[in-house]
Amino acid sequence: MTASTLTLPRQSRSGDLRLLWLGTALLALCLLSIAALSLGARATGWADIWGALTSYDPNNADHIVVRNMRLPRLIGAGLAGAALGMSGALIQAMTRNPLADPGLLGINGGAALGVVLCILVLGVTDPAEFIWVALGGGLAASVLVFLLGGGSQANPLRLILAGAAVSALFLALTRALLLVSRQTLDVYRFWVLGGFDGILPATLQSLLPFLILGALLAIIAGFGLNALMLGEDTAKGLGVRTGFTRLIAGAAIVLLCGATVAMAGPIAFAGLIVPHIARWAAGPAIGWSLAFSAVFGALLLIAADLLGRLALFGGNMQAGVMTALIGGPVLIWLVRRNGVRKL
Repeated sequence: MTASTLTLPRQSRSGDLRLLWLGTALLALCLLSIAALSLGARATGWADIWGALTSYDPNNADHIVVRNMRLPRLIGAGLAGAALGMSGALIQAMTRNPLADPGLLGINGGAALGVVLCILVLGVTDPAEFIWVALGGGLAASVLVFLLGGGSQANPLRLILAGAAVSALFLALTRALLLVSRQTLDVYRFWVLGGFDGILPATLQSLLPFLILGALLAIIAGFGLNALMLGEDTAKGLGVRTGFTRLIAGAAIVLLCGATVAMAGPIAFAGLIVPHIARWAAGPAIGWSLAFSAVFGALLLIAADLLGRLALFGGNMQAGVMTALIGGPVLIWLVRRNGVRKL
């Protein structure tokens, strides 16, 4: 087996150890969420946070900051992180490639092209209005990749090649359009960094059904992916419908990643690094890997968004930039610790 092929970790975690890891991660998520509601340009005490959540006063400035600004941002970062973590775990299991991430299906490229066309043709400049064109572009690109990769009979290699080709094509078209319009470039460059500035409760409400459906499909696909990770012939020998499993997994990836890109723009590294950490903590079972990836992904994105708001980084660093700053060293540490063959 080549170094670029996903191998199953040899060790299998016990149920008690998995629950201990998961409980610790959930506790860390709660503490980090409180910090995200408290810290920022205007520090807020616990009493004001509790008051904003339980007895909101529209005339209280602290309540307004917590309820209308930090809470939607926190929920958005948590949902986006969980979605990217789960979609990353799915695509690495489906392609059996440890370097695969959700952008491999062309979702980021399709969303970017949709946003650029929206700015250039329709003159839209408010990022809040990019949601549906980004989601539509990502969905269209992923469907094209899936069809070019062989549909329900797609194999990992064809899927990867189709994804790389479609992503390169859409990226080239996006750059060509940006070259002819300086105004489009000025608007686009803030969206492409990926972040949660100005996210609204209505945005979360609109995209929540896509995320819920994607998560449900991911759980269903997980039953077949456990066998598929052992190889195509083995999976078929165990009675798994491999084409159906890939179709469900692909639909889950598209919904989860497409909704995230529509919400916050393309956020790099989260879908790549989080599944590696999840497998290190949970072992090879895809069901546990999905659960851990969701929690670890939420932790990463909330931490990235919080760090970007601190004075150390100027107070307005985008979460997409912070995930790369955090994820890069973590991936290097994992590779040096375990070696590429054990990722």
